Amino acid sequence: MAPVRESTYFPPLDRCLDGRHQLLSWKTTYLGLQQLEPASTCESLEKHLTDSQTLELLKHSFSPYSPPNAQTRSTFETKTSAINVVPSAQGRYDIKQIQEDSLWLSAEARIDEVTALRIVILEWQTRPAAQLQESTSVADIPALGRSFGGTRFQPALPSTSSILGSKLLPTGTGGTEYSQSADARRGRLLEIYLAESRFRLETCKYLVFTALCETGDGNAAANRASSSVPAWVEAVGHEILTSWDLLGVSKLLGQNIFISGIDAIRACIKGLESGCGWFRDKDAQEPFQAAWCEGQILEILAIMEIMLVSSGALTQLSRSDVVLAWFRLMSDYGFFELFEPLAAKIKQPFRELYDIHGWQLQSLTSLVSLAILKIPFAIHLIESLSATTTSVEEKAAGAVYLLNPDTCNEVTEVLVNAASECLRVASPATLAWSIILQTLREQAFRSQDIRESRQSILASERLETADSPESEGAEQTVRGSMLSLRRHSSTGSDTPQQQNFLELLLDKSLLVGIDGDPVTFLARAAVDGSRVLNIIAALSVSFCTPFGSDHRGKSGLKMRHILLDLIKASLELINYQPDLLVATLAVLTGSESYWEQLERPPEYREAEPAAIFLDNRICMDKLFHEALCRFPYEIPPFLELCRALAICYTDQGEKGMPAIWPHLAKTDSLTCTLPVSFTAYQLIQNDEESNSIQLKADLQIVEDQAASQARLYKRPKLSGDLVTIPSTNLRRIPCGAEGKVLSEAKPLVVLWTHVYSPLAYIGLLLNSVSSKDLVMGNSSQGTQTIPELVPEVIDLLSIILLTAVKGTSAPGGSSTTKELTQSILDTASEGLDDGQDIISVIFDIFEQELSRPLMTTEETSLSTLGCCVQFLHVLLQVMPDRVWPFLGRSMLLGIKDSNSHLSAFLLSTEIVNGKPDFLIGCIRLFESLVDDAIAYAVTRKIPVKAVTRFAAPQSLGAGVSQVVLKKVLLSFQRVMLELYQSISTLGIVQINYRFEVIARLSKTFHRILTYCFEIEDQPGANQKLSASLRPAAEYIVDVFLSTSGSEAILAYLISIISQGVAEKPNAESEAAKHWTQQTVSTLRLVSTLLSLNTTLGYPRSSLEEQMLRSVSLLTRTYTSNPMFRQAVIELLGVLVGNADLTEGQPASLLGHMDGDAANHFLEVLAMVDEPLRDRSVSVSIWKLLSDVVSKRQQWLAIFVLTGEAPRKVVRREKSESHSHYQADSMLKIALDRLSSIERLQPQLASAMLEFVALAADSWPWILAIVEQHPHFLNALTDYIGQVETLSNTTQNRSRQAGCEYHKIQMASYTTEILAMYTRHARQAGRTTWAKDLLPNLTYLTTSAVVLTDFNASLHSNLRQNFEARFENCKLTAFKRTALKPPLLGESFYYNLEIAGEMLKSDSSWNGKDRDGFAAELARANVNLSVVEAQISLFHSWKSMAMELSKSLKDDAGYQKTMAEVAMDCLRTNAKNTLPQMIFERLAQSRSDLAFALLQSLIEVQSSQPEVKSILFIAWDAMRAHGTDLATVLNGDGASYCRTLLKTLCLSIQAHISSRTFPDSGDRREIQTDDPSTRASPANATLRTVLEILKVIVAQGFRSVTTLLHDCPHRVLPSDFALLAAILRNSLRIPGLERHTTAVLSTLADAQTSRYASTLLSWSDQLATNRDPILGELSINFLLEMSSMPALAETLAVEGILNHISNTNLIKFLRTSKGMGPFDQPVRMYNIWVRGILPLLLNLLHAVGASMAAEIATYLNHFRGQIARANMAFTFYSTVNGTEGYVTLSMVSEAQTLAVITGILDTYREAGPSAGVVSAEVVETGWDRVRIREDVESWLQRRTVLRERIVPVGEREEGWVRMKPAGDGEKGVVNRLEEKVVEEMGLLLILVGGRED
Repeated sequence: MAPVRESTYFPPLDRCLDGRHQLLSWKTTYLGLQQLEPASTCESLEKHLTDSQTLELLKHSFSPYSPPNAQTRSTFETKTSAINVVPSAQGRYDIKQIQEDSLWLSAEARIDEVTALRIVILEWQTRPAAQLQESTSVADIPALGRSFGGTRFQPALPSTSSILGSKLLPTGTGGTEYSQSADARRGRLLEIYLAESRFRLETCKYLVFTALCETGDGNAAANRASSSVPAWVEAVGHEILTSWDLLGVSKLLGQNIFISGIDAIRACIKGLESGCGWFRDKDAQEPFQAAWCEGQILEILAIMEIMLVSSGALTQLSRSDVVLAWFRLMSDYGFFELFEPLAAKIKQPFRELYDIHGWQLQSLTSLVSLAILKIPFAIHLIESLSATTTSVEEKAAGAVYLLNPDTCNEVTEVLVNAASECLRVASPATLAWSIILQTLREQAFRSQDIRESRQSILASERLETADSPESEGAEQTVRGSMLSLRRHSSTGSDTPQQQNFLELLLDKSLLVGIDGDPVTFLARAAVDGSRVLNIIAALSVSFCTPFGSDHRGKSGLKMRHILLDLIKASLELINYQPDLLVATLAVLTGSESYWEQLERPPEYREAEPAAIFLDNRICMDKLFHEALCRFPYEIPPFLELCRALAICYTDQGEKGMPAIWPHLAKTDSLTCTLPVSFTAYQLIQNDEESNSIQLKADLQIVEDQAASQARLYKRPKLSGDLVTIPSTNLRRIPCGAEGKVLSEAKPLVVLWTHVYSPLAYIGLLLNSVSSKDLVMGNSSQGTQTIPELVPEVIDLLSIILLTAVKGTSAPGGSSTTKELTQSILDTASEGLDDGQDIISVIFDIFEQELSRPLMTTEETSLSTLGCCVQFLHVLLQVMPDRVWPFLGRSMLLGIKDSNSHLSAFLLSTEIVNGKPDFLIGCIRLFESLVDDAIAYAVTRKIPVKAVTRFAAPQSLGAGVSQVVLKKVLLSFQRVMLELYQSISTLGIVQINYRFEVIARLSKTFHRILTYCFEIEDQPGANQKLSASLRPAAEYIVDVFLSTSGSEAILAYLISIISQGVAEKPNAESEAAKHWTQQTVSTLRLVSTLLSLNTTLGYPRSSLEEQMLRSVSLLTRTYTSNPMFRQAVIELLGVLVGNADLTEGQPASLLGHMDGDAANHFLEVLAMVDEPLRDRSVSVSIWKLLSDVVSKRQQWLAIFVLTGEAPRKVVRREKSESHSHYQADSMLKIALDRLSSIERLQPQLASAMLEFVALAADSWPWILAIVEQHPHFLNALTDYIGQVETLSNTTQNRSRQAGCEYHKIQMASYTTEILAMYTRHARQAGRTTWAKDLLPNLTYLTTSAVVLTDFNASLHSNLRQNFEARFENCKLTAFKRTALKPPLLGESFYYNLEIAGEMLKSDSSWNGKDRDGFAAELARANVNLSVVEAQISLFHSWKSMAMELSKSLKDDAGYQKTMAEVAMDCLRTNAKNTLPQMIFERLAQSRSDLAFALLQSLIEVQSSQPEVKSILFIAWDAMRAHGTDLATVLNGDGASYCRTLLKTLCLSIQAHISSRTFPDSGDRREIQTDDPSTRASPANATLRTVLEILKVIVAQGFRSVTTLLHDCPHRVLPSDFALLAAILRNSLRIPGLERHTTAVLSTLADAQTSRYASTLLSWSDQLATNRDPILGELSINFLLEMSSMPALAETLAVEGILNHISNTNLIKFLRTSKGMGPFDQPVRMYNIWVRGILPLLLNLLHAVGASMAAEIATYLNHFRGQIARANMAFTFYSTVNGTEGYVTLSMVSEAQTLAVITGILDTYREAGPSAGVVSAEVVETGWDRVRIREDVESWLQRRTVLRERIVPVGEREEGWVRMKPAGDGEKGVVNRLEEKVVEEMGLLLILVGGRED
C-alpha cells in the first residue's frame, strides 16, 4: 500500500516548530502566483496548491472555516498533545502559549481551533521578520537624513510603521521594538487572520481566471501560448471550477456557487454592521474596528471579482435563483450606492474606507449586475423562443432566469426602483434590462402578429368556395408561409384566447407599479437620467484598466468585453451620437496609451475588444462606417475610432497590417461642404427625391493657400474639427462625380462618391500645421489654428506603425517590418510636396512645439510633444537612421547650442501642468535609444560601403555616426540624471507615475553600466561594441561614485530603498508592480555601482559608506517583500567583498546593525528560501554567507557560524535564556541539509558545500563541529564514493551537461572539505580516517586529473563561423569581465544576454529551429562550465592527494595510487588538447601535484614499480612542452618548465636506489611515443637518461647560459641548480657507465665545461648584493661533471683548473688572507669548501699520479685559505669575534684537505714508482698534526664544543631543533651536534688520530 502523502498545508506540528516545514500563508501564495512565469517551477507552491486540504479550502472559498465544535477541538488537542510536540528545552517555542493563543483566536474570530492553530504557527514562524521590522527603530530614517546634513529629504523617507503598529495594535503596544506582550502578539494574530481571509479569496480568483483564460476566448491554442503561468496552475483552477458546477448545484457546496458567493457577501455586510467585537475594552477596540471594516470590504470585493470571473465561463443564461438572489441583495443595499452600516462605532471608519474602496465596490457591482444578466445570451434565447406558443415555465423551473416570469418581474421591480432613485451604479444593468425587455416585446408582438395573421387566413379559408381557381394560385405563397409557421408552433391549437410564452413573459415582466411604459422608463432613466454611457466610459477607463492588470492586463480586457456586449446590444436603440462614441472608444481602448499598448503581447489580439468590434457587422456599420462616411467633414470621430481599432493586426492579406488598413489606404466616399459660390453641379434622379447631385466641373477641394479657408466645426465631447485641408495631390473631385446632399442649409454638405486615401488626407492635415503660412478658418467664426487634431493624428500614425511592428513579429506575420512600415509612411506621404514625407512633417511640428515659450505652452502642445515622442519611439524601431540624426540637431537636447529644451520642459512645464505623459515618453524614448545603440552595435561596426545600383540594401541600423550616437546618449543621460536627482521635488501627484519614473530610470542606468562594463575587458574604449554608451556610462559613474558624493542623489537613493519598507500599494494595482520594480532596480543599480568602484580601482566612495550605514535598512527591505530578497542579498555581498579589499581593518556589517536586529536577521536568513523555495535566492544567500565567513567579517562570521551575536554572548544574562531563543546556526543548517545531499538540487547543494568549505578553511575550529555531526562526514564520503565517472561525450549532451557541471562542482567542494578534515584528523592522530576514506576515492583518481570534456571543435567552429558572419566583431568581445562573478551555465564565459541584445536582429542568431549562434554560444558556455568545474575538482583533489600522501605515505596501496595520479598528471599535460588559456591554469597545478607526490614516494623509498615508470611520462611531458630551455624560460611557461625539470630530476632519482625494473606486466606504463623505449625497461631507462643528458643537461645548460647573458631577468639561479641535480642523478643511473662514450660525446658537443667556466667568469658581474651565487652553481656543475671519472679526465685534459683560475672569484680567493664561514660574502667560503676542494679531489681521483703535481701547485695558490684552515680548530678559552666557533662546514673542509694532502703525500713518497717526480709535488702547507691536536682538544671539551657549534643555513638550524638520531648515546643533545661530533671523529681517522 502506498504511503499516505503528508499534507503540506498544515503538516504535523513538530515539523513546523523544528524548522523542517515553513507554512505558506495565503498572501505569500498569492504573491508567488503573480511572479510565476510559464517556464518557471516552484515546487513548494505547486505542492501547496495541489494539497487536498488547500484545494478543499479553495473550493469552499466563500465559507472555508467551520465554527468551533467538539470534533475540531479533539483534533486540536491531538495535534498539540505532548506525544506529538515535545516542549522546547531551549525556549525556542512555548507550546502552552501556542495553545492559549489558538483557543483565544478561535473564540474571537469564531473559527475552528485547528485553523486558529495554523494562524498562530504562521505568526510564530514569521515573527523574526516582524521583529526585524520593529527592532530597527523608525528613528533610523531621520538619522539617515541627518547624516546628509539636514532634514529636507526626510519627507521622502517614509515611515516604516506596519499595519500592526499603526492600525491593529492598541495604544502602547507599538514602539520601536516588537512587543512581546500578549495583546501585541494577539493583535498580530488578528491581522494575519484578516490577511488570510482576504488573500485566500484573491488566490481563488487568480486560479479561476487562469483556468478560464485557456478557453475563454474560444482559441485554446492562442490562449495557451499567451498564458503567463505554468500548466499546473490552470489545472488547479479547472479542478475548482469543476467542483463548483457553475450551471447547477454543486455537490460539494450543496448550492450554486453564485448563491454561495452572495450569501458570503451578506455575511460580510452583517459583519460590517455589527463590528468585530474584538477586545472588549473600548480604547483597545477602536484600532481593530477599522481593520475589521477594511477586511470585510476587501473580502466583498474579492467575492465579487470571483463571481465576475466565473460568470464569464457560463455558456448559457444565469440561473433564476442566482439572478433573484443577486438583485435582492442589490435592492437591500441600494447597489452599494446608498449603503451605510447602522452601528455608530462602524460609521466613521466605514466612511473613511469607503472613500478609498467605494469606487471599486460600485464598479464591481455594476459589472457583476451586468454580467449576471448576460445580455447576448438573453437576446439569443428570446429570438429562439419567438415562435413558442406555450409556456415553458414548468419545464425550466430553476433554470435560466428568462424562463421564469416571476424572476423577470422582480428584476424589473428592483431596477425600476433603482432608476427611480437615480442609482448610477445600477444604470448599466438598467439599460441592459430595458434592451432585453424591448427585444422581448418586439418578439412577442411579432409572434402575436403572426398568430393573428394565421388565424385570419384560416378563417378566410373556411369561407372560400371550391370554385375559386383564380385565387388558389395567388394565395399559394401566403398559405405555405402560414403552414410553415404552424409547423414551428408547439401545439396545433389556434384559439384566439391562447397566448404564447413570450407574451405571458412580457406581461409578467412589465407588471410593475409605475405609470407609463416600464421599458421606456428604464431606457430613459439609464440614458438620460443616469447618463449610462458616461458610466460605461468611466468604468472602462477608471476601473477596468487600472484594476484589471492581472494576467498582463487580460483581466481588464474581460471586463471591457462585458461592457462591449452592452454597447453592441444598445446600437439598435441608440443612434450615432457623441456620448455613444465616447463610451465605445473607452470600452475599446480602456484609455490605454501607446506605451501600454507597446507592452501588450501580440498574441492578445484575439482578446482585444477591438477584435470583437471588427468582427461584428452591426458595430462596423453603425459606428465605424458611419464615421468613415462623415470623414473629413467630421475628422475626430474617424481618427479616434481608427486609433482604437488600429491595435489589431490582420492575419489575412497583408499579414501584420492593422485590420483597418484597407479603410485607411483607400475609400470611395468623401463628405465635405460646397463653397457658397460653387454652382457647377446639377440635380439627378429628381423623381426619387434623393437629393443626388452630379458635378458639371471639377470641384477644387484643395485651393491655393492664399484663397483656401478651412472650416472648423466644434463637436461636443469629441473636440471635432470639420475641415477642408489644402494639399498638392488631393486637389479635386473630378467632373461627373455623383454625391448626395446631406444638409441643404448653406453651405451644402455633400457625401461624394470619390476614391481617395484617408491616411494621405491625414498627412495633409499634419502638413498644414507644420507649414507656418497655412491657416485653417471658418467663415462664421473667423480664422484660427487647429492644434487639437495634431496629437490625435500623430498618435494614430504611431499606433498604426506599432501594430505593423508587432504584427510582423507575431506568429504568422509574413512581411518584413521594414516593408509594411514603409508602405504606411509612403501612403501617409502621398499628398505631400516632392522632397517631403510624413516623417519630416512630424519632425517640423515637434520642433515648432519645442520652440514655444515655456510659460505659454498649453495642454494641447504638451500632448503634441508626447505624441511626437511616441512617433520617434516607434520610428526608431524601423528607421533608426532617421531618428538619431534628428535628435542630434533637434532643440530637444540642444546639442548644437548646449540649450536642452527637454530639461526645461521636464523640470518646469509638465510638472506645473501635473501630467507626466511627456516625461514618461521621454524616458521610454531614452530606453529605446539605449536598446537601439546596443541592438545595432555590431552592425554599426561594419564599415559603410558606397551605395551602388545593384548593391544589397543597407542593414537596419547602419549608417548612423558613432559621434552622433555618443552625443545624443550623453545629452539624454545628463537630463535623465538631473531628473533623477530632482524627482523628489517635482509635483508628480500620482504615486504610480512616480514609481514608474524611478523604476525605469534606475533600470536604464543599470543597463548602461552593464553593457559597458560587463563585457569586453580590453583596452581601447572607442573600439568596443559599447563605445557609443561609454560617455553616458562614465557620466553615471562620475556622479554616483564621487568620493565626496552628491548629498541629493545619495539621500534620494536611500529614500527609494526605504520606500520598499513603507506601506505597500494594493497588490493588484499597477502601482504595486512599479513599486516593486523601483526598489529592485535601485538595489541592483547600487550593487553594480559598488562593484564598478572596485573593478575600476577607485577609492571608497561616499555611496559605499552610505550603504554601510544603511545596512539595517537593507535587512528590513529583505523582509519587506519576497521580490526584494535577491537584490538585497547581492548588494550585501558586494559590500562584504568591497570591504575585504580595503587595507587595514574592513568595515563590519555587524557593527552597523543593532544586536537584536542582527539576531532577527539571522533567524530570517535561517529560513533561507522558505516558504517559496526560490532556488536563485537560496543560492545567493549561501554565497553571501560564504563571503561573510571568508572575507574578514569576523564578528558577523562568528554570528553566522554559531547562531549567536558575539556581543550578546558576552552580556547575556541567565534570565534571557527563557524569553529569547537562538536560531540554529547557518552552519548547522548547512550540515543538516547536506547530510541528505543526494536529495538536494545540485546548484543549491554546491552553494552550501562552498559555504562549509570556506568556513572550514577560514575557521579551522569548524572542523571540530563538523566532526561532531552524526551524519555529515558519512554523507559526504558516501556521495564522493557514488559519483559516477563522467562520459567523454559530454559535449554531445549539452543539456545533460547543464546539471553535470553542478554535480562536478559538488564533488569538488566535497573533496575540499574531506581534504581539510583529513588534515585535521592527521593532526589529531586519527590515522584510520584516511585509510577508511581511500576506497571511496575511485572517482577522483580516475576522473579528477584528466580533463576530457573540452570540445575543441565546438569552440573552433563557433569562433570561425561567428567572425565570418559578423565582420569586425570578435567572439571574445562578449567575454565576461570581473564586474560580476560568473555563474556556471549557459552564460558562464560569454555573456549570452548581452550578445542576444546585440545580435537578435540577425537571423543567424536564433536560427530556423533554435539552432543559431545563440544555441551554439550556450553550448560553448555549458562546455566551459563543465571544464571550469573539472578544474575546480582537480584543485580539490590536489589538496586531498597531498594530505593523503602525508597520512598514507607508508601504505603500499596508496603509493601505487600516488604514482598513478602523478603519471596521469604528466600524461595529461603531455597530451594536451586544451586551449592555452585553460592549459596554463591546469598544467602548473598538475605538475606541482605530480612533483609533490613523487617527492613523497622518493622520501619513503617506495618500491612500487609504477614509481619508476614516471620517468618516461615526465620526459614525454617535457618534450611536449619544449626542450629548448632558452625559448621556454623566456616565455610564459617558465614556471611550468621548472616544475617539470624538478619532476624529471626526482623521477631519475627513483632509478638510482635499485637495479630492479618493472616486469613485463608493467611495460604498458612506460611506453612513450618514442619507439626506441619499448624494447626493454632497462634499455629504455638508459636511452631516456642519455637523451635527457643530451637535450636538457648539455644543450640546456648552454642555452640557459646564453639566455642569462642576453636576458638576465629571465633566468633564476635555481635553473642551474636543477640542471646540476639532473646531471648528478643521471650519472648515478646503474648501467650508465657502459655508455660513457655517449655521455662524453654529448657534453663535448655542447661544450658544457667551457660554458660552465664561462658562467663562473661572469658570476661576479651578475652577483646580487655581492652574493656570487652563480659562481657557486657553476663550480658545482663542474663538480658534478667530475664525479664521472671519464668526464673528470676530460676536464683535466681541457685544463679546467687553468680556466677557472683566471676568473675573478678564484683570484679573489687566492689573493685574500683566507675566507671562513663567517666572512662575507659567505658564499665564497662555500665555493671553496663545496666546490673547489671536491673538484680537486675528483680530478685527482680520476686522473691519478699525473695530476698530483698540478693539484699540489694549484693548492699552493690558496695559501691564505690553507693558513686559515690550519687555525680553524684552535681552541680559545674566550671567543673573540668569530674565532673560537665551530661549524659543520669547517669539519668538512678539513676532511677534504686531509684526503687530498694524504693522496699527494703518498704520491710524493712513492716518487718514480708511482710515475711522478717527487720534487714536483710540492708541499701544500696544511698542518695535519695541528689539526689532529686541535680536534682532539675539542672532543675532550664536549660541553664547550656544544656551546661553540654554530648552525649555518636553514637546514642546520632545523637540526638544532631535532633530537639526535642515536638517542643521545654519545652525549649529544641535538642532531647538529651529533653530526659535528661524528664528522670530527672521522676527521681524526683521516689525520692519523684515534677516535675515542
